[in-house]
Amino acid sequence: MVQTAQVISMRKARSRSDVNTYALTCLLWGGERIVKERRAAFERVEKVLDTYDISKLPRCYAENNREALFEQGLQMSKACLDDMLKYQHEHFVWITPRYNLVNSSPFGHKAILFEPGMEHNGTEEQKAKWLPLARAGKILGTYAQTELGHGSFVRGIETTATFDKDTDEFIVHTPTISSTKFWPAGLGFSTTHGTVMARLIVGDGDHGPHIFLVQLRSVEDGKPMPGIKMGDVGLKLGYNEADNGFASFDSVRIPRSQMLMAHSQLTREGKFTKDSLRAKLSYSVMLLVRAKMPGVFSVQLAQALTIATRYSVVRQQGLGPADAFSTEASILHYKHQHFRLLSMIAKSYAMFFASRVCDMHYNKLREMQSKNDHSLLPSVHALTAGLKAYVTSEAADGAEDTRKLCGGHGYMVLSGLPDIIGALAGGAMFEGENYVLWQQLGRHLLKQLDRLQDGEPMEPQVRYLAELNLNDTCVAQGEEFLEFDVQLSIYRDRAHRLIVKAHKAIRATDKETAKAWNEYMMLLISASRAHIEYFILKSFNDTIHSLPYNPTAPELRMILCWMQDLFALSTTINPRSVDVLSFAETADTRPPYLSSAQLDTIRSLVNKRLNELPPHIIALTDAWDFSDASLCSAIGMHDGNVYENIMRWVEQLPINQNAQKNGGVQQGWRDWVDPILKRQVKVQAKL
Repeated sequence: MVQTAQVISMRKARSRSDVNTYALTCLLWGGERIVKERRAAFERVEKVLDTYDISKLPRCYAENNREALFEQGLQMSKACLDDMLKYQHEHFVWITPRYNLVNSSPFGHKAILFEPGMEHNGTEEQKAKWLPLARAGKILGTYAQTELGHGSFVRGIETTATFDKDTDEFIVHTPTISSTKFWPAGLGFSTTHGTVMARLIVGDGDHGPHIFLVQLRSVEDGKPMPGIKMGDVGLKLGYNEADNGFASFDSVRIPRSQMLMAHSQLTREGKFTKDSLRAKLSYSVMLLVRAKMPGVFSVQLAQALTIATRYSVVRQQGLGPADAFSTEASILHYKHQHFRLLSMIAKSYAMFFASRVCDMHYNKLREMQSKNDHSLLPSVHALTAGLKAYVTSEAADGAEDTRKLCGGHGYMVLSGLPDIIGALAGGAMFEGENYVLWQQLGRHLLKQLDRLQDGEPMEPQVRYLAELNLNDTCVAQGEEFLEFDVQLSIYRDRAHRLIVKAHKAIRATDKETAKAWNEYMMLLISASRAHIEYFILKSFNDTIHSLPYNPTAPELRMILCWMQDLFALSTTINPRSVDVLSFAETADTRPPYLSSAQLDTIRSLVNKRLNELPPHIIALTDAWDFSDASLCSAIGMHDGNVYENIMRWVEQLPINQNAQKNGGVQQGWRDWVDPILKRQVKVQAKL
């Protein structure tokens, strides 16, 4: 490799840290065995896809019309499925080789919605028939709930499945244009079956939405089944490798046995029965995706931060703060640059560790549900709703900021950042629009305060609401703000004050409940955010203190504690933080929990951590173990050779390659520019 100034700068930056990067990688991904398996799986798939050699322009930048991107998605999906089946692993169940959530691929719904939906809602007989076929790739499934006119409001679904008692069949039908199934990944052209959400109609009775297994395409030739009209929804802001599609049903008949009947049943005679918890049990499959999304989106934010950090190390601009240097300085020297980078890096770690704790809660719920105990469902539903809303919003906003941190080069598609931004932007809408999810968490918090007032026990996650004195103020001074208990008390008090304030406003008003809810909705959303940030900070600390001592990496705990400090304190004073004033505002006649002098102390401690962490910034991003192929970025490669990498890829772009074959002239010149230059212009003489 040519030793350019940028390569030398990157090597020096890497050498400044004493952090055992590999030990941190193993911590993030669950151990050395998993890290080695992941690396091998990514390398195999990248070689199949011809993305392993990063000197070549990635195909996604050379061929990016709708059909080409879809074909690349199919190739990627097949490569991942083949590798998982051959080597018996699950590394691409939830993510693609580019770390997108797997529903960004044509087969994305197969393992995260179609198969779990069958597992959760099918009878033993149905599971025995269909799951082996799905897992072996003999059928490819999607989950078709969303309609052109209906998203989060499942009860409004219009598609019907009417029971025909004479033939023992259901007639699946989309009666209006708004009932067209719209958006599911793979629905366009690449799946054979769908678990379709439709209203169960028996005689004159409407039993609401239920799940039906419908064959969409022939497994022999891929043609849509009779009565089904299907297609692609077109280019999107991101996820263009997936054929998000539409489907309408014109009186399509399916056997009665293809209604998923684990929690509700319809007999041959048309008798309908259901479990008392049917709706909640059926909903559990949606919680699975929400529980997984925070982890995936935290990692994608980490990808954007890795690109921006590497670029910031080697990019030189100006003579440093106050022109203090004699030569151009790395932009990482500027406080505004490393404050934004490091505070977001700390947040990405915090959100990732919180997602792991959320996984534990979800797994505990599933374990209890297998024993017919559903008592954890309300709390896990609330947690997954709030954490999904928080992480997807913060990740999308953070990735957009990383683009700005990279200046003009971040605006290039070749930087890899626009694709990450486009992918993250969708998270605010799918699996529940975020502001709807904030309200679901808020409703749960209000109910918990109702229980407290009624003398009933509260769930463990919110018991802090019963333990605080609302008149308390913070008494910490100086470096006491670096103590975790002090930090947690700030977040706990803030959440407590906002939740109590929202509860009082909504419950104590003389207005109708619906009007009060709408009027104080933004206050309730602030309370929900505060509760989730409290949960994230606590989860970060719980993760640190659960770490076994590693004699080969004793510095890990210290570095993670510094990151925890930066997350906790920078969120408190960062003017970009959502609802930052709520850390210091008064409520009713109570004094603020933090004084202005204490906030100044916190600012100085943030600067302390910002002065200590920059030597480790490359180690903290390298630890995510992203391959160059997975980042797909000319400005974010491991070697730091930004300018040569940019030019190598730019010169391979088809528009430049085609022009070179024509002596450096583009056809557009001949068609449009040349006629302008050579046109005859009559000039009239002035009299």
